[in-house]
Amino acid sequence: MSTKLLGTFTALLLFTSILQSQTRPRESLRGLDGVYLYVQPVGKDVEAGGLSTVQIQKAVEKQLHEAGIPIHSEPNPANGSANLAIIVDTLKHPQGAYLYDVEVSLLQEVHLARRQDLDSFPAQTWSAKAMGLTVANRMDLMIEPLKAKVADFVADYLAVNPKTHP
Repeated sequence: MSTKLLGTFTALLLFTSILQSQTRPRESLRGLDGVYLYVQPVGKDVEAGGLSTVQIQKAVEKQLHEAGIPIHSEPNPANGSANLAIIVDTLKHPQGAYLYDVEVSLLQEVHLARRQDLDSFPAQTWSAKAMGLTVANRMDLMIEPLKAKVADFVADYLAVNPKTHP
């Protein structure tokens, strides 16, 4: 009986710590009135394999637009210069396969609580990544895990910035 209780308690602690770790980054999105979208240009091998920077930009813009999240034309200092950065990296294995890493992260101006000065600096306050394998002629397969990570951002953004209906 005590083993079951210990296992349940351990699982509860793990679940609680996971929720807390997910809540803190989500809270950094509270009060944002939109984001500036930055898509890092993809490499030539990615474009040759069927995925362009423009395709990524349009896919992310569509998700944000459908969710009602404003996209600023430039970083807005009044909004902490919040930048949603999209990065797609690949690494070619000698046998031909590609390891890919897609990252969606929010960078914004922050202040350190322990410092009294007013200087702020950019910091990553929210991030989600996906990794996988693909082949040279199927780089387009990376768009689905990227969309999933953008969906995670959208869910967290809307959780702390619910839409108000008139």
